[in-house]
Amino acid sequence: MAAFAPNVAQMCHRRFFHVSRFFDSLKYMAKPRIERSLLFPNKRFRERRRKASKDRGFRSEQALILAACEREIRRGDDTESVTQFEARIAATLTNLAKQGQHLQTLVEAQVAITDVLLKYVITCVVEPPDDALPAARVRARLRYDKLICAAAKEPSNKTETL
Repeated sequence: MAAFAPNVAQMCHRRFFHVSRFFDSLKYMAKPRIERSLLFPNKRFRERRRKASKDRGFRSEQALILAACEREIRRGDDTESVTQFEARIAATLTNLAKQGQHLQTLVEAQVAITDVLLKYVITCVVEPPDDALPAARVRARLRYDKLICAAAKEPSNKTETL
């Protein structure tokens, strides 16, 4: 006699042919069906199965076993779909990380270009004399305000053309 784990039932397969009659008594049709006799590891497990089938409203112990098998098969399908969903999420996060790295690279390039432009302007522009400095600051502030207004209008112009 083989030893089984406490929660494993041993199955014996037998093939039977169930005979059903048509209206004509001369015709018979054999329907093959497979029966399984379950050998449970102990009496306590079998009693728990019987009690569970009654408590849960199943017509028979076999109905409980079939429902448990169906639930287990569906759970396996659900596990596969969850695994696929997790794989899609992981791919999305990887893609977002790559896009974030590209944006970081673009920001670093923009800062480098701005730094070079600032060094060029500082090097090439002549400082005004001390007596003309206040007037130069006023003119620079006006030019800056015009630049900001033009920059603010630019995005609104792009949305109007789309």
